[in-house]
Amino acid sequence: MPANPATCDRFLSQDFVRHAARRRARRERLRAGLVLAGTAVVLTGLLAIPLYLIGALLPWPHLPAEIGARLGVLLAGSARAAACAIAVALPLGLATAMFSAHYAAPRLRAWLKPGLEILDAVPTVVLGLIAAATLAPWLKLHVATVLALLAIVPLALLAAGMAFGARVRREGWLPLWLLPLLLALVVAATAIAARSEAPAIVPTMPWNAALVGLALGVAALPTVFSVAEDALFLVPRAQSQAAFALGATRWQALTTVLLPAAGSGLVAAALLGLSRCLGETMIVLMASGNTPIGGFDPLAGLRSLSAELALGLPEAAPDGAAWHGLLLAALLLLALTMALSLIADAVRERLRRRLRSGGSAT
Repeated sequence: MPANPATCDRFLSQDFVRHAARRRARRERLRAGLVLAGTAVVLTGLLAIPLYLIGALLPWPHLPAEIGARLGVLLAGSARAAACAIAVALPLGLATAMFSAHYAAPRLRAWLKPGLEILDAVPTVVLGLIAAATLAPWLKLHVATVLALLAIVPLALLAAGMAFGARVRREGWLPLWLLPLLLALVVAATAIAARSEAPAIVPTMPWNAALVGLALGVAALPTVFSVAEDALFLVPRAQSQAAFALGATRWQALTTVLLPAAGSGLVAAALLGLSRCLGETMIVLMASGNTPIGGFDPLAGLRSLSAELALGLPEAAPDGAAWHGLLLAALLLLALTMALSLIADAVRERLRRRLRSGGSAT
């Protein structure tokens, strides 16, 4: 059917074009306004929290000397819990990210990354309950077993990786082959430790910083893994392919090309994991014993800033010394976590700029 000339003239007329351009401009302004309004709401909410805390503390109260000493003990407890947790999450997260980005077969990577990210959705109160009800009694009798496994398992993985041969390593399925070996090692070490009459290392209480580190390290593992894997994937594949063309093995390409290039992203992963550990409440509240003990003993109890806020806020009288101490603790915790997050974002952006400039140069 031939087109009607009058209809074509109508769509090509100057008035129609102007009206269409004005409608499109109005829609663009409406979308931009909605985006700006949403951004303003988010930024206002972020700024309102520290402003509220600072405003509630003004005029600056005269706090007793014991409040400052208690804040120091709480800060040391938060640092001890975060250090134990990052000691668990960082090596596991970085090792898993390196395997997923550089070694894993595509089918294995397709379920490995979503599986670890689903772990981030597990409520932390569930991890705290498992740690307090199940892991704490076991850890009280098997601290030496855990330390022995931390030394034996990496050596067993290295020996098995060399023994299985290059073909299995190249296809990226080696960890699945090693799961029965790891399970056998854990069962054997636990059975041997259970036969001894007295444990070699006995903590003063079942709830301690080591227990917090194990549970909180599992909670922070998805954050470290996700950021580290993204940093490794940002490195152009051409760099590792060039290393392979020069005769490098996968391990040599990983250690000499990928890890140095993604170093800033790996540092950001560690900082974000540390920020995640500092801000956690439920796991620390349930697994630490909530005893304000100073020092650096990982087998002693602790109380963190977040646990102090959760426990002390219902009993603090408004405008009292305890109330102002809690506000100061909240402001200190917020400043620490925000500083770590901002530093991590700056480091990640530096990595992106460096890799972008390097890719454009090539």
